[in-house]
Amino acid sequence: MINYVLLLIIGLIWGSQFFFVEWVVHTIPPVTLAASKALLGTVTLVIIQMFSSRREKKERREGYKKIWLSYFWIALLEAVSPFFLIGLGQQSINSSISAILIGTTPIFTIILVRFFVPDEKLNIKNLCSIIIGFIGLSILVGPEYTSASLQNNLLGDVAILGAALSFAASLILIKRLPPISSVLAMRNVLFIATVILIPLSLMFDAPWTIRLTLQQTIAVIVLGTVQAGIVYMLYYILINRTGATFASLTNYLVPLFGVILGTVFLNEDLKWNDSTALLLILISLGVNEIKGKKKKFDTNYS
Repeated sequence: MINYVLLLIIGLIWGSQFFFVEWVVHTIPPVTLAASKALLGTVTLVIIQMFSSRREKKERREGYKKIWLSYFWIALLEAVSPFFLIGLGQQSINSSISAILIGTTPIFTIILVRFFVPDEKLNIKNLCSIIIGFIGLSILVGPEYTSASLQNNLLGDVAILGAALSFAASLILIKRLPPISSVLAMRNVLFIATVILIPLSLMFDAPWTIRLTLQQTIAVIVLGTVQAGIVYMLYYILINRTGATFASLTNYLVPLFGVILGTVFLNEDLKWNDSTALLLILISLGVNEIKGKKKKFDTNYS
């Protein structure tokens, strides 16, 4: 049950990120936006770590270089690349198109798991879950995804697809980390991302010239503290509890929660395709957790 709660919370947090990005993406350049998210996320997790009652043992010296090398690659794939690519992509395509393209992350995960994680076996249930979920996602935002938009916004499409592939690859690496506090692990990852992104921001964007409204300032704070810091801590926990394939299903909830939030708080109409997509996505989650009588679900880890 806790796995589904985590899945829903993560989906809700990430489902609202495109809304906040839309507020600032035409004012803050992609690199500076990525650097801001990484920095605020790092600070958030440092504060959480300070108040945590659990004290982590330092990595053994013989494994020190290896684990920090893993952190470096995870930082590139989970934070640096997607933070930048999502900001770049949303400069030319809207949040709905971004959502459906990010929804391809489970497809990329299935492919990568097949080659790089031999102990996380895939079966017909996993495949059916992925297919049903992607169909639901397509129905949700497909009516707005026209051939004209594809031709006019190719760079944005490629950027968001690159972010989806990057997220999928990071799932594999996160799963391979040794047992460690989720706060500590993601703090280190976001710290490395910050070290990489801030110099790039200073070199190319002149961030000191950017002027934000109060609304935009709040959006940046939320993107960094909640949608980078806190959510990555929860995401790390989910990956270690369930495996990369199940954790990647959060991407199906991203556009779903976007529709729900829009209906409740913005008085938007709930169309037939929204309701159909909701049903299919819930079915995909149920299919993924069907267990045989004697054999436990392959991608479930405790």
